[in-house]
Amino acid sequence: MDTTRNASTAVFVVAALVVMGGCLTVSPTVETGDSDTFRNVTTDNQWGTSSVQATVTFSSSATTADGVSRVNVITESGGSFYSTTLDAGQTTVSLPLPTGAPATLYAVNTTSGSVVATQNVTVEGSTIP
Repeated sequence: MDTTRNASTAVFVVAALVVMGGCLTVSPTVETGDSDTFRNVTTDNQWGTSSVQATVTFSSSATTADGVSRVNVITESGGSFYSTTLDAGQTTVSLPLPTGAPATLYAVNTTSGSVVATQNVTVEGSTIP
């Protein structure tokens, strides 16, 4: 009886997520290129709808010598998806990444108004439906 109830609940939750958020991305991974500023971009989420939470790791000099104080996530169409500030010495940040289309991370030095580095990212995984 508990197995049937758990299975029914799981099916209901997945169906509700799909209806509310479009496609469900299962077992997402983050594909990136090479960058001196962005060391690593990963996710340990098991699923996501329109986004997944990711951890971005920066080089040790990104927020100190390079002055990175903001990270912007920009969609493939050029729209702003998410933005967050960084403190001097900070080497990791958690932020959402869109699923289903490539995006670009912009590491910005807000004092000088310059883009220090960019990193292309794509969240991949199995999609339902």
